[in-house]
Amino acid sequence: MLLTPIDHPFNWKQPPRLVLGLSLVLALIFVFWHGADEKRVQTLQAQYERELLPIEWPLYETHLLRAGQRHTLERLKQARADGDTATLTRYLGTDASFVESLRMHGKDYLPEEQLERWSASRERFDDAHRKLAAEALGVDPQNFRPITFLTFNLVGESSLQFLGALLFLLTAGMALELALGSGAVLAGFLGGGLAGAIVYLLANGGGVLPLTGTGAAIGGIVGMFTTHFRLQPVTWFGSAQLTALIIPALWLVFVVAQFFLTELRLPELLAQLGGLLSAPVWYLVYQRWFAHESDGQEETTAVSESDADLEYREQLQQALEAVARMEFPDAQKRLRELVKRYPQDMRVITQLYHLEKLTPDSTTFDAVSRRLFQLSTHLEDGARAILPIYRDYDKLSMEKRALDTETSLKLVMRFARIGEVKEAEKLMKALLARKASHALLPKAALALSQAFEQLHDPARAEQYRDLAVRGNA
Repeated sequence: MLLTPIDHPFNWKQPPRLVLGLSLVLALIFVFWHGADEKRVQTLQAQYERELLPIEWPLYETHLLRAGQRHTLERLKQARADGDTATLTRYLGTDASFVESLRMHGKDYLPEEQLERWSASRERFDDAHRKLAAEALGVDPQNFRPITFLTFNLVGESSLQFLGALLFLLTAGMALELALGSGAVLAGFLGGGLAGAIVYLLANGGGVLPLTGTGAAIGGIVGMFTTHFRLQPVTWFGSAQLTALIIPALWLVFVVAQFFLTELRLPELLAQLGGLLSAPVWYLVYQRWFAHESDGQEETTAVSESDADLEYREQLQQALEAVARMEFPDAQKRLRELVKRYPQDMRVITQLYHLEKLTPDSTTFDAVSRRLFQLSTHLEDGARAILPIYRDYDKLSMEKRALDTETSLKLVMRFARIGEVKEAEKLMKALLARKASHALLPKAALALSQAFEQLHDPARAEQYRDLAVRGNA
């Protein structure tokens, strides 16, 4: 309810389940794993400082020089001078290649007794270190595991990143799911995370720190949100309307805050930027292959074979008799039960519509209207059948909640193809006024252009042809 599209108000009966589910998973992992990790890290730092640091530090400089990590070496020297055991433990304790090299050639540098003592201490340290979320779920540049390209997105690296992830899921993610469906959120979350992990591995060079955190995945969602909504207004907290560009602005503030408050490294910053910049790709992939956004060419029958079903006919007859007796609540109840059993039956839904319009301010009226409009786009003669209902709905409904962007564009195409350009153009102008963006917009504009050509109106035909070209650009 924090952020919703103007044409998709929040429905408590059908909440954005994927966004809420992701938020819950992130919260559970952060609460139960992050808290335990803090205790483990403190124990590991004390153990490393006491047992391993005096042995490994004199040898680590040579290892970094051989690996060409001069910048890292300078940072660690400064940490050593400042007594920053946390940074030293984070780097030296994670460097698997250094540990393996010392195991193989340690006898050349260390006395046998000291090497045995180091080996036992290292074994205990590594066993405890593997239980950290960064090691168990993170993208480890030293150990390629494909599953971690997914799991690293679920780890809140810090309290700031965890809170930021919840904020953007409940704003950008919620609006995206309400407008496009859960598939779009999943594409942004997983796609952004995948792109961020790849960027991190490329930018990390010879670094050894694993990647965790939801930054890249959240960047993907913010990018998908920006790609879809662009300059459109969105609704905050169910009332205030602001431009959608406030979300990328908040994201930029969030990244800057991470950089200064949590010492975000350059590879981690680039991973988050990679997630954001990859979003248009995932948006196009989703719109092209996964979104159910056909233009209504598939034809289905108006009424299923249940017409021959005696039980169906009896129930419908009872509902119509209740209408004739003006027992509207009973008729509504019977028709709603029929709609549940026969969700593709236009006749039943149309009868229910005429009852629901008695209370045009109700959400049920809009829900039934939306179902009718959606079904009509899959019927051969659906446009002519739905036209009087659309005109009726347009007069009765003040908020027009049933006319979301996708449904409106499909109606524009259908009305234009049967020559009803007045309704088609009215719908198109409403969409353009709120700066709606959708993959079907160029097709709808082209259908209007062709309709005006048939009406010998070249000026308007050219206007909508130009709109179609701009939309495809």
